[in-house]
Amino acid sequence: MKPIGYCANVHPGRNVAQLRESLSGPMASVARGLHQGTLAVSLWLSAETIRELSEQPNLATRLRDQAKDFGISFVAINAFPYGNFHAQRVKHAVYQPNWIDGRRAHYTLAVAELVPLLVASDTDHVSISTLPLGWRAEFCTSASGASVGIACTALEHIASRLHAIEKSTGLHITLDIEPEPGCAIETSEELVGFFSHCLPTKTRTSVDVRRYIGACVDVCHGAVMGEPPYEFFERCIKAGVSINRIQLSSAIKGTNSAHDLAALAQFDEPRYLHQVVSGFGAGRRMWDDIPNFLVDANPNTSDQHWRCHWHVPIHHAMINGLETTSNAITSALEAAMRLPNTPLIEVETYAWTQLPHMDRVSTHTEMTEGIVQEIRYAQACAIASQSTGDHSQV
Repeated sequence: MKPIGYCANVHPGRNVAQLRESLSGPMASVARGLHQGTLAVSLWLSAETIRELSEQPNLATRLRDQAKDFGISFVAINAFPYGNFHAQRVKHAVYQPNWIDGRRAHYTLAVAELVPLLVASDTDHVSISTLPLGWRAEFCTSASGASVGIACTALEHIASRLHAIEKSTGLHITLDIEPEPGCAIETSEELVGFFSHCLPTKTRTSVDVRRYIGACVDVCHGAVMGEPPYEFFERCIKAGVSINRIQLSSAIKGTNSAHDLAALAQFDEPRYLHQVVSGFGAGRRMWDDIPNFLVDANPNTSDQHWRCHWHVPIHHAMINGLETTSNAITSALEAAMRLPNTPLIEVETYAWTQLPHMDRVSTHTEMTEGIVQEIRYAQACAIASQSTGDHSQV
């Protein structure tokens, strides 16, 4: 298994200056705290950062070299958030522009062009994660029924360009779609359906699309949708969809008891969107955000269970009075052992600074120490998953 690192979207990086500060500050602190060789980091690169790097490509190689000095290696790119992921209010804006907007394809291609300059020369594969087409309500209504076709054309073009980059550099780059609650692709069933019925298997020049377009599995998102990791992985394997990246993250869950609803209210914060889902399969119901759910929640139906899209530290089984879905971390790692090819595995808890208690502590110190604990926990779970040799359903 490849070394487990973490995704740097937890740190500010709106432009190159901010990215450098995050690299020399919290990222370097995490690397020092681990005391174990090179730290694998997935970079979040905003559109503004990409513009600056594209205008001065030498800045990309300098970032790579500076990272190496800190004991960090860039192994993947998070190209899901296009704008400022650390703005005071992000919410639905994180899904814009979607895959029918030309800016999304232009940005993603610019990311791919810079990847060879950001990674070590001996790197053979890099994953770029992206949004699952867009926020469903907006994506499905914004192109008069042609949304999926427009998105597929853009993805087909990107596959062709990734093929050209591989031919010229030897670096295999994949663009990996990350299902998320509320988006056009929420589950493995919808992801496989998109690959099987919408996205062509070959480009017009006979490039194998599935070599370059794959899946990024976010364990938190799967838990919120009530989908066990082994089901997600097995469905993709049977359909020939490559899982190139696994993001380890936990959600929060509870019931409609007065205690749990009061605890959930403490997690309502202004920056990120926190979808709430109850039920399973065809009986699932989703609310866009915590306040929408709390308006409808009836404390008299305390047997109703819900899960909330809130990326909480993966080593906590309980947090601020609520259970987490941390058991899905072990399940995901055990299921990953059965995949045909070992994917990149990373911790992705991006909302550390928004946790209810973070205004009462030293945010920088607790966050960096917490990320170190998360990575160590993930590594221990991975070792346990390998040593048990138990590949039964999880």
